[in-house]
Amino acid sequence: MSNYNIPSVSSNTDPLLNAQIEGLDDSSILNLLIEIDLKAKENLHKNSTKQTPKKPTFIVNKIEKKTKRGKQSTTKSKKGIHDNTKLDNLIRKIQVHFLTFVIFFCTDAFKKEFEFSNESFKNINYENKTTVNFDYIFRLKNLRVKDLLKMKISDKFKRYNEFYNEELLERIEYSSQWLSKLFQMNYLKLFSYYYNEGRPLDKIVFENEEITLSKETKSFYYLLEKYKDLRQNLINTVESVYFDRKESYEGLNEQSTRMCMVKI
Repeated sequence: MSNYNIPSVSSNTDPLLNAQIEGLDDSSILNLLIEIDLKAKENLHKNSTKQTPKKPTFIVNKIEKKTKRGKQSTTKSKKGIHDNTKLDNLIRKIQVHFLTFVIFFCTDAFKKEFEFSNESFKNINYENKTTVNFDYIFRLKNLRVKDLLKMKISDKFKRYNEFYNEELLERIEYSSQWLSKLFQMNYLKLFSYYYNEGRPLDKIVFENEEITLSKETKSFYYLLEKYKDLRQNLINTVESVYFDRKESYEGLNEQSTRMCMVKI
């Protein structure tokens, strides 16, 4: 006899099931019940699957924002309007142009004395040329030409020591008394030659010696030609700042005077 406990079939059991059970031995009844149980579980699973709603599938069309062609800036522009007529901007134009003139003029004078030398003075560094404030301009006006040559040269001249001009100066000034006197000239004295009342300048006479200016040695006249729309502004700036008219430095506001100083 089987060890399985056969579950009883209640009186309310399906009649068809009762008919199937009658006449079966215990083993057959057990197999039948197991088969019925498996089918019931299978049907339950199918019904459960049908009742569980599937998640809806959404197709999302991505709307791309149109952008301008070319590289896009990641920051907002903070650049303001550049006013060329402001006094500090006018002074900067004059100062940069004049200091460039000084270097080429010194080379012209050097070539006069040492005609066959292939050396020349190099342009002054950018910071010394572009710094504009009351104290710095006052100091410049009291310098000698040789003091300007002692400034560091522009970093564009990678092959040369930053004090190349000073080293060249030391080698030549004691070889020529005339050059030594020339390099002692005051900043404003040379500036007056450069200014020349705004007229073209092709030579300068110093100590009875004539120095022919090269095409690179451009006087104030060429600055006026470059900025024709600022001609009168530039002339007024020279007269007030460099020739000490009553309104000298008027307009060099607090913002200008806070600009960094450069040690000479």
